[in-house]
Amino acid sequence: MNRNAQIFINKVGFTLIELMVVMLLISIVLAVAIPRFEGGIVQDPAKKMSRWMINSVRALRSAAIQKQQVQTLVVDLSNHKLWTANELMSEEERDAAQQKAFSLPGSFTIVDIQFQGRDRISSGTADVNFYPAGYSDHVLIHLENDGAERITYRIQPLLPKIKLFDEWIDF
Repeated sequence: MNRNAQIFINKVGFTLIELMVVMLLISIVLAVAIPRFEGGIVQDPAKKMSRWMINSVRALRSAAIQKQQVQTLVVDLSNHKLWTANELMSEEERDAAQQKAFSLPGSFTIVDIQFQGRDRISSGTADVNFYPAGYSDHVLIHLENDGAERITYRIQPLLPKIKLFDEWIDF
C-alpha cells in the first residue's frame, strides 16, 4: 500500500469528542422539542376550545371596529360547530366558512345559548353579533361533556375579554 492511501485510511471517521458533541446537541434539541410536541398532540379539549373562543371573540371585535361592519360568531347547536361570518359575505362565502367550522373537541357538546332578556336557544343556529361601535350581544354559551363537566362562556357587550366559568350560570 502506498503512503498516500495509508494517510487517507487513518483520517476516515470521527473522534470520540466529535461524536459526544453531536449527541449533546441532539439531546438538547429533543429536550426542547418533545414537550412542545406532546402539548400539541395530547391537548386538553377544554383548553383547545377556550383558546379558539378567546381568539375568535377578540378577532371579531377588532374586525367589527376596523372594518366598520357587523361581524358574527355563528353557533350551530345541532352540529356542535362554531364559525365566523360578516354581514357582507355572499351565500357562497358563508357556506365556505361553515365548511371550515371549528368542531368542538372531545366529547363536548353545545347545550344551549342564552341571550340576555330572551329565551334559551337549544337547537338550530344562533348568531352572536359584534358591532362597529365596539360592543356585542350579551350572551351565555353553555357546554357539557360526557363526564358531566359543565362550562359557560360569557360574552359581555362592552368588555373585550370573554369569561369562562367552570359551571353553568344564568342571567
